[in-house]
Amino acid sequence: MYKSKVTRRADMLDIAQSAGADARPLYYILSAGRTGTVFLEKLIKTHCPDVIAEHEPPPSRYLMMLGNLRNDTGLLTRTTRRFAQKHRDTLHCAPQQYIEINPFLCPVTDLLADTNRPLRIVHMLREPGAWAHSMTTFKASTKYRHIIDFVPWAMPFPAPRPDNWSRLSPFEKSLHRWNWCNERIAALAPVADSYVQIRSEDMFSKDADIQRGALQSISDTLDLGLPSDISQDELNTKVNPAPNGIDLRDAKAEKAICGAVASKFGYDV
Repeated sequence: MYKSKVTRRADMLDIAQSAGADARPLYYILSAGRTGTVFLEKLIKTHCPDVIAEHEPPPSRYLMMLGNLRNDTGLLTRTTRRFAQKHRDTLHCAPQQYIEINPFLCPVTDLLADTNRPLRIVHMLREPGAWAHSMTTFKASTKYRHIIDFVPWAMPFPAPRPDNWSRLSPFEKSLHRWNWCNERIAALAPVADSYVQIRSEDMFSKDADIQRGALQSISDTLDLGLPSDISQDELNTKVNPAPNGIDLRDAKAEKAICGAVASKFGYDV
């Protein structure tokens, strides 16, 4: 008999609880988006067949929107917490290792630490100007790209908003979003059992030693055991690129908005 994804996960939750899943680590790959996370999902699925890796698993988009509403208005705090707990407990319940790859969690990172299970976190970063250009051009997946700007709380943005928010360009708003999302993820480091920052530029570096060093750090943090003989062609193949668009980069705005925060993450803008 066919079972829906929700029913299958409920079954896994029952199995995992009886198997002592509450003692196992929670594995996350977190970012503000557009940092190579879809590439990592494909890489893990290809080379670690015993591991479940999911990118932006449903219903995390609704959790993101609820978190944005909570952050902006202070409303539905308890509802957001319960939703976040249910999201975590339903997904991270498989008998085998589960890795959640989820930029949608930025608005609710404070709730990820609300657990007794060990946290193991890979924090993916990308240079703020390149990230803001990619994010502003990409906006969202093809399914949502034409409506995303008109849906309230559909994208994470700082709460409270910076001064003159409504007058800022989309690129400038994205720069503020870069600061906010990455600082929220980094705030998990003190409570994580293992936390590592990985620059997207290193993961896709033309220097093979730098690239493979970044992947080894990801593998170690997530207890993956990625093989060392992955072909260079596979490592150089980006996934889900942004569509072509005009260059939105504004170096002056990037330095003014992101300079101080970017330096904390090793970027000189």
